Amino acid sequence: MPTSPSPRGRRPDPAVDEKIRAAVLALLLERGLEMTMDEVAARAGVGRASVFRRYGTKRDLLLDTMGRLLDVHVAIPDTGSLAGDLRQVVADTLAVWRDDRLAAVSRQVLGEAGRDPEVADMVRTTMRERMTRSWVVYDRAIERGELRPDADLWLLTDLFAGLVVYRGLLGIGPPGVDAVVDALLHGFAPQGGVEQH
Repeated sequence: MPTSPSPRGRRPDPAVDEKIRAAVLALLLERGLEMTMDEVAARAGVGRASVFRRYGTKRDLLLDTMGRLLDVHVAIPDTGSLAGDLRQVVADTLAVWRDDRLAAVSRQVLGEAGRDPEVADMVRTTMRERMTRSWVVYDRAIERGELRPDADLWLLTDLFAGLVVYRGLLGIGPPGVDAVVDALLHGFAPQGGVEQH
């Protein structure tokens, strides 16, 4: 007689996945990162085994949550031009900070990252993984001749991501999308460049 598949052999239920992620977000808003896996299970209305089947540790759970937040709310576009792609990414990033719920979660995580090296490492891991996939935008721009092959891609990313995070944390209204993209692509020099002395 064939044996039943073990719980670890079953395909995860997407509905349970979403319940767990929603529970993590709710707990982040209420308590920051001090939640436990048991609390996540209770808030999601699932057994603790359902949580541990998907995430071996709390760190795994938080990394997945942060990564999915980025994937859902910040696109990896392909508009056909670097300017168009940057407009989409900048607009999506600004929208995260205009959403009160997402802004609150972001402030919780970034605030903890400033105090806890382990949380800071989680944020770095999430961002590096995301950048590895999203830099296809820059690769296409280099192929089209819109970016120099030796362009500092981390600096380019930091210039707009850092601006948005800085203003978001301080509660300062963000600039317009076009203003940010124009500054990224053209800087602040007058048209034709700066005269060298």
